[in-house]
Amino acid sequence: MVTRIRTLLKGLPTSSGRHGGCRLLISRNGALLVGTGDAAVGTNPRNLNSLGGKTLRLNRTTGKPWPANPFIDGNGSRRYVLTYGHRNVQGLAQRRDGSLWSVEHGSFRDDEVNRLVAGGDYGWHPVPGYNESVPMTDFGLPGRQHGARWRSGDPTLATSGATFVRGNQWRGLQGTLAVACLKASRVLFVKFDRRGRLKSARAPRALRQYGRLRSVTNGPNGSLLITTDGVSGGDSVLLVRPR
Repeated sequence: MVTRIRTLLKGLPTSSGRHGGCRLLISRNGALLVGTGDAAVGTNPRNLNSLGGKTLRLNRTTGKPWPANPFIDGNGSRRYVLTYGHRNVQGLAQRRDGSLWSVEHGSFRDDEVNRLVAGGDYGWHPVPGYNESVPMTDFGLPGRQHGARWRSGDPTLATSGATFVRGNQWRGLQGTLAVACLKASRVLFVKFDRRGRLKSARAPRALRQYGRLRSVTNGPNGSLLITTDGVSGGDSVLLVRPR
């Protein structure tokens, strides 16, 4: 039985019915991170008074903004903002070194994996209107934009939930970011060095036969739990162990 206790956060833009994002992650310091989509409204990602196109950070007990947030001294919604300038955040993960990472849907190109920097602008600004021909990270905008640590190029894979792989039994895949892919129907293992620079990306054939994959979560004894997103065959949870 599920019981509703309280509402922690409200005001996420949903008017268009598109780009809802809303991935959740409890970080090691106890903060709740929320990844949101831009609701297909071009001005939302860079508008600090909108909760759309952001990663947000709050107290998971009280719902109050996390006291170390970069805009905590401001007013209203911006007090929740950790990073902005996102299109549609589908995944959140924390690396062993404590760094926070997001996975984001691209337009027709450039799904992204981003390393999150507090107060960072990730460069999505599809205006006027909702112009999806603009770059996912537009370095021509005012201020500094943070480029993706990995991008899909053209076409997109529809990257979704992700987690960092744990355990020596995974050998060369230990420490990689395992990313579920919807459209591409695979798990992408992306390797970064200690400074967060891309080293490699691979998609094992054994995980390309289950259709659309929605999320990857760490399971018991170093295993991975992968949820499918079946269009007609229903959904399932896969338990994956290294050989």
